[in-house]
Amino acid sequence: MKEFEGGRCLVSNRVIDQMLALRAAEVDGVLAIAGFDAESGTLRRGYERYILTETTNGALTTELSIMVDKDRVIINVVRDVQEAVRQEVEAILGLTCRRVDVHVL
Repeated sequence: MKEFEGGRCLVSNRVIDQMLALRAAEVDGVLAIAGFDAESGTLRRGYERYILTETTNGALTTELSIMVDKDRVIINVVRDVQEAVRQEVEAILGLTCRRVDVHVL
């Protein structure tokens, strides 16, 4: 929840998870995000096993599971995903992004 002059804003974790998955899926070298259907831009049933997001004291922590193109350097793709997600959290939600853990499947 973000408090500001005139009220507060509460965004559900499902909306945040979908937003972060969509952003991560746009990173070059990412073939898929577990629990996310890139074609429709929606979370799949049971996505909670693959995308975990928690917000505490204005800071967000998230975990994503991704598949990486075999011709890419995994650590470079992971760093790009972490940076893209961090920027998305801070720009769109106005929260500090404390941690982005990426699991490669």
